Amino acid sequence: MLDFKAIKCFVICVQTGSFSKAAEELFTTQSSVSKIIKTMETELGYALFERQSKGIRVTPEGEGIYPYAVAALENIEKMQPHETGEYKKTLSVSCNPSSWFADVFVQFYSIHKAEKLHYQVYSASSREVAERVRERRDDVGFAYVMKNQSAAFQYYLSRNYLEFDVLKETGIRAYPGAQYAGKTDGSGCISLKDLKLIQRFPDEFSADNYWNLTDKNGNSVSDADMVIATNSDYIMERILEISDLVNISGSYLSGEPWKKTSRGKELAETDARVQFGCIRRKGEALSKAAAEFVDFLVLNLQKS
Repeated sequence: MLDFKAIKCFVICVQTGSFSKAAEELFTTQSSVSKIIKTMETELGYALFERQSKGIRVTPEGEGIYPYAVAALENIEKMQPHETGEYKKTLSVSCNPSSWFADVFVQFYSIHKAEKLHYQVYSASSREVAERVRERRDDVGFAYVMKNQSAAFQYYLSRNYLEFDVLKETGIRAYPGAQYAGKTDGSGCISLKDLKLIQRFPDEFSADNYWNLTDKNGNSVSDADMVIATNSDYIMERILEISDLVNISGSYLSGEPWKKTSRGKELAETDARVQFGCIRRKGEALSKAAAEFVDFLVLNLQKS
């Protein structure tokens, strides 16, 4: 049975890459750290570190359990009472990179900043968001998913005892940079022909997997020139402010370039849709803070 001391020792050894440095942080001796790790390896039945002349290197097995060890420490720390005798109230959420989500979170914090609430906000791919919720590192997660991937995504979540509540469904839009002077069709929609793109790195269930899209003239996204791939909203917004690049996405952008272009232009394509929703543990009620945050998101979605 692993105890808190052993788990903490393991985590610090991974982070420092050294038994001696870990011993310094734990105010103990190197031999004591080595003994704790050796006992932990015996109980688990596999090696956690490779001992080398210049230090230690975590094994693949050690890397595999590291996220669980970190999550265990975080959860144990949440259980510890403060000196005042009160428990720290936290709201832990994760979401796909989204400047719209960031803006809403800032508004929520501004309203609730007088409350004794601590926050953890993490940006990640759809799969990692789901894993964080499953492992209880986050209270709730949020993701943008292509509607044609919804069934596969729901199946993946159900196997991990999770569920996806769709909060809003939108079409796909093209967000042109300030210097964009490309073609539109007769209805004012942007054509896919000869586009230069700035896009996110897509993951398996990402709402950025647009490569099968074609417009009514038969032009395909896959024929466009991918100039920049990034997972940073900040970089995307700054680039679009000074370039002729175009981003194809759902409604998760909120910076100045899109305010000037009525939040993007319709894309000359078929019926592709994007779903935005929350990922939660199946059969479990959300915490009061998480439920309030979801309700706040829904109100803002109704306004957008």
